[in-house]
Amino acid sequence: MVSRSRKILLIIAYTVAVYVATVALQIYQPATGGYFNLGEAMIYLAALTAGPVVAGIAGGIGSSLADLSTGYGIFAPATLVIKLTEGYVAGYLARRLRGVRNRVVAALTGALYTVLLLIFSVFYWRGKIFVGPEKWLTFKFESPLIEIPLAAWIIIAIVLGILIAYSVAKNVYGGEAAALLLSGLIMVTGYLLYEYFVSNPLTGRPPAAAFIEVPVNIGQAVIGAAIAIPLASWLRRAGYVGDSGQGRSE
Repeated sequence: MVSRSRKILLIIAYTVAVYVATVALQIYQPATGGYFNLGEAMIYLAALTAGPVVAGIAGGIGSSLADLSTGYGIFAPATLVIKLTEGYVAGYLARRLRGVRNRVVAALTGALYTVLLLIFSVFYWRGKIFVGPEKWLTFKFESPLIEIPLAAWIIIAIVLGILIAYSVAKNVYGGEAAALLLSGLIMVTGYLLYEYFVSNPLTGRPPAAAFIEVPVNIGQAVIGAAIAIPLASWLRRAGYVGDSGQGRSE
């Protein structure tokens, strides 16, 4: 079991990690006024390595602080609830859905993630993207614009798929990989409902435009999981955390 002081330190560390990952790359979505980000990667990593409580608190607080500090304050209350729930469920399901590691499960898991990553990269993330927020606190600045060719995204998707398959074969259970995608549905559904009934009407956008962001949020969950799984595998292999999802015992 993790001591109370260690759990507090984990909450602080993962809250900072979630915040940094969320603001490091923000891709604005005009239909809803929201943005794509990499915060899910750290929420899911916390779920796999530190358990549901740490993942929930860090996900909710870190993500909502990112909304408040980068000009997306209208989403902060919803983000607190949605990401807290997502993180807790991810950690809980990761513990409950563990199964036997084998090559077939690993190959199927890697193939599934590769296909999902390819679909998202081909249709939503090709061409030019802005890296980083355009506003932080009261300061405005221009985010750098980079252009990544489609071939690069395909290579990235395949490499991540291979890493996921290897991770599931060695240090991460297939059920844990599935748990992350299942918890991601909470995030996708939560923002759909909030944007449809609250944020879009308040900002003068058509409520139905909330459906446009659904594929983007699905991609956000998939990419977050694709990053978190290899990282969790490395941390377990290095001995920093165990299979318990609670870190190394004191």
